[in-house]
Amino acid sequence: MSEKKYYVALKLLDVDDETIYLTVWTEEGVSDEPYFYPAKSEHTHKQAKNMFTKSELADIMDGALYKQTDSLPFEWLYSFESLKEKLGWEFNETIDKWEYTNPIIELVPVEDK
Repeated sequence: MSEKKYYVALKLLDVDDETIYLTVWTEEGVSDEPYFYPAKSEHTHKQAKNMFTKSELADIMDGALYKQTDSLPFEWLYSFESLKEKLGWEFNETIDKWEYTNPIIELVPVEDK
């Protein structure tokens, strides 16, 4: 079974009522740095990518948008609800790991075709 794919939406920002989504170009000679672009569907350019698995997201910008770890990289003394709300960390019992999702993004599941 293949890993689920997601669009990465930038929260609280849109352009002309269009949600802004992460795009990465993989073409040689074009920067492979990610950027946010106002479009959800695949770009017509074959080198543009805007659907990602969680594993792929963890590799972008050294995990600044998403990461998984066996333990929290810090000590948390408050409720787990506030940990997700304030810092974006929550425990995923399915994979038995801590997951970090940057609070400025939202992972939007890609619908199966």
